[in-house]
Amino acid sequence: MTREEIVVGLDIGTTKVCTVIGQGSALTGAPGEESGPINVIGVGLVPSRGIKKGVIVDVEETVAAIRDSVERAAHMAGVKVEGAVTGVTGDHILSSNQRGTVTVASPQGLISRFDVERVLQAAALEIPRDREIIHSLPRDFMVDGHIGVKRPIGMAGQRLEVETHVVTGKASFLQNAVQCVERAGLNVEALVLEPIATAESVTTPDERDMGVVLIDIGGGTSDVAVFIDGSIIYSSVLPVGGNHVTRDIAIGLRTPFEIAERLKIDSGAATPDLIPHGEALEILMAGSGERIRIPRALLGEIIEARMSELFELSREAMHMAGVKKRLAGGVILSGGGALLPGVTDLCSEIFEMPVRIGFPNEISGWSEQVANPQFATGVGLCRFALAQRYAPGNQAAIPAIASSEGRRIWGAIAPLQNLAISPSTANLQDRLAASSEISAEVAAEEPMEAVAVESAPLPTLDEMPASPNGAAPLGDDEETPFDDALPTPAATTRIAAPQPAIVAPPVANGTNRRDDMFRRGQLDAEDYEEEPVPQNFWQRLFAKAREIFGLDGP
Repeated sequence: MTREEIVVGLDIGTTKVCTVIGQGSALTGAPGEESGPINVIGVGLVPSRGIKKGVIVDVEETVAAIRDSVERAAHMAGVKVEGAVTGVTGDHILSSNQRGTVTVASPQGLISRFDVERVLQAAALEIPRDREIIHSLPRDFMVDGHIGVKRPIGMAGQRLEVETHVVTGKASFLQNAVQCVERAGLNVEALVLEPIATAESVTTPDERDMGVVLIDIGGGTSDVAVFIDGSIIYSSVLPVGGNHVTRDIAIGLRTPFEIAERLKIDSGAATPDLIPHGEALEILMAGSGERIRIPRALLGEIIEARMSELFELSREAMHMAGVKKRLAGGVILSGGGALLPGVTDLCSEIFEMPVRIGFPNEISGWSEQVANPQFATGVGLCRFALAQRYAPGNQAAIPAIASSEGRRIWGAIAPLQNLAISPSTANLQDRLAASSEISAEVAAEEPMEAVAVESAPLPTLDEMPASPNGAAPLGDDEETPFDDALPTPAATTRIAAPQPAIVAPPVANGTNRRDDMFRRGQLDAEDYEEEPVPQNFWQRLFAKAREIFGLDGP
């Protein structure tokens, strides 16, 4: 079963802010369910201001760019945008592979969704306090030592283990991104690492199963993600992007940055081998304004040097992930930097693997507007949201949730989107949840409520029966200075004084339990003022003495 949803993806990059509004079928986690195409109904693209290398450096400029981009997309779609799934990147992003282990909590030994969330939280306990968790992506579950489990919910076992890929970011940087989006008038439904979102748009499940490297070449940074056996095993952000190529051109040719950017787009190539021999370009010198002619091959050499550095760093990142062999899925290039002519040939030469350019797949509507690698992240954020919103077994990161340690997990858990619960397990879980709720209610009500009974008035001192030895009767818990001298407890007769019963007032419709407790406290205070508090033996004795000697008079 699917649900038609409208989702918004917000890609805040160094060179552009892109908003994509899509409509599609949200997955519900049923077995065999497949996501359909996304109908793109709105696109907003504006130049980015206030961001450097994926990090916000000017809040006001960033808020203005976000607001402008969202307004353009909302106007095109004809809808009101209230929240968005936001992509994050930057060289502050770190990732690591963690392992967590818990004991199955169910007495019947059946693994529940609660056990899955516990083991995922256990795997993320070693994160420093100055960092926030963006994703905790399970790679493999193990039930009683059996590896390779993908959907543990409903299985029988005593020990549940998981290997997860945990992505974290600097807490202050993430908070700045959230504040900018909220000041632009939107709610942050989730923060998603951009290469993970891009992979949803440009890769296929078969490629992720065979093994694939995704390189998203942005303006200030480049994102790298490695997938094997359908799961992500490595992600990182490299501090090299398209703006570095433009800066190299501006410095090498001594031309303004704007002219260098236009030269890169109009006449650039990732390798000089693609440039015909003898071609020349006319450029404007910075400062003097003099125009000179240079060979176009020189432009290609400058671009090749920086792009080679980028691909070599990406290959080292793949090796850091423990992948030394060639991956059958090859390399997929995305982002605006992937549009340079010859970039696939240069990348294939360095990686020694097949390379292709990743375009957003399975899109309709304004597909011609977003059929470009630079829109891959925005479309991927929409697809990510549709895959996560109703997926059972994940951490319900739309909206984001807090873990047991009080730490926020900003992203969702993608590999759990296909977890399905069998009817018998769901039945058992419902019964256990119902019984635990009833027990909790009974425990909460015990100190507040009692059975309504007739309350007898307290007898006076004269009306109270005398004890066999002529002494006044004692209360249940009364102690006298002579208790230690008594030979046996039977030496005195203790008579329990009747206590007034506490009658539980009915709960009014529309009030919650906490308000009802406050109301009961007020009623108890009123009763306390109206009825005298029961007195113990000594209090009654002194009160009688004061009455006899007339000490209570004015």
